[in-house]
Amino acid sequence: MPKLCSVGDGQAAAAAPVDRARIWHDAITSALFPLNARPGNPDRFRGELQNWDLGDISLTRIDSEPVDYVRDRSHIRSDTDERLLITFAGRSELHFEQERIRLACRPQQFFIEMAHLPYRFTQLAPDELWVLRVRAALLRWHVGPVEKFAPYAFDASRGIGALLFDMLRMMPQRLSEAGTDDHGRLTQSIVELLALALEQDDRVLGSDQGSVQAAHLARVERYIRQNLPDPELAPDRIAGACGISTRYLHGLFRASGTTVGRWIREQRLEACDRELRQAAGRRGSIAELAHRWGFGDHAQFSRHYKAHFGRTPSEARGLAPAGGAPVPGIAV
Repeated sequence: MPKLCSVGDGQAAAAAPVDRARIWHDAITSALFPLNARPGNPDRFRGELQNWDLGDISLTRIDSEPVDYVRDRSHIRSDTDERLLITFAGRSELHFEQERIRLACRPQQFFIEMAHLPYRFTQLAPDELWVLRVRAALLRWHVGPVEKFAPYAFDASRGIGALLFDMLRMMPQRLSEAGTDDHGRLTQSIVELLALALEQDDRVLGSDQGSVQAAHLARVERYIRQNLPDPELAPDRIAGACGISTRYLHGLFRASGTTVGRWIREQRLEACDRELRQAAGRRGSIAELAHRWGFGDHAQFSRHYKAHFGRTPSEARGLAPAGGAPVPGIAV
């Protein structure tokens, strides 16, 4: 596989530690986002990085000696796209600090790093890590506020978490066989599997509200997402399908700082945006796409879309990839 940059074993051994540290820092920043990478022992640091970019998500394999990663406010100011990193530990324990969160991620676990806040992430021993980078809005569309998952490390050794981890490690072998049009569907499958892995953990239900209320809200949100294309989706119907009163339904969303109608519109806008940014989004008219996701008025859809994303649907369609291949790697 071609490499973005390569330092062979002989060259790496002769290169100054500061050069090897700089090369690794530049590679990590290019694959993920701006941060500082500080090798634990620059004198004998070795590392290998591979990255596959599918647009809304990317997958990075990192096999390296111990490293300390720090993302501070200067990095955040220069980075406007809100993204998440979902990091899977391989053989050793990882330590993570972000605001009040102090997290130890053991082997065969994974956790979420929120890029819009400063953090420190420490790899304590030589290890192979797999890092899934996701647009925050894409995961939020499936699970609601992502912050409720941040304090926890999740199991990747069994169940849905293990299925997700297996899929990510197998993906590079099969990605070259998939056409560009398949990348969007693959992205959707991975994010849906990630959402299932997060939501199956009982600790999340009682994290910031009563478990009964949280369970009701999760069921309501799931029902809405499953029925977004229906233009007749309305509070009375949602409440009846979920076994709660319409008044209680409005209270659930009011406690979250929004309304039922606004939340439905935002989910539809996110669904349209996701499709527009994929290669498949080049097919058909924008009016047809809007109608497919429950918008009855094309002009109204365009106004809401631009107000929400800061660009027109036509401009978003121009971002859809015409083709693509895995972004190659780096060995230091």
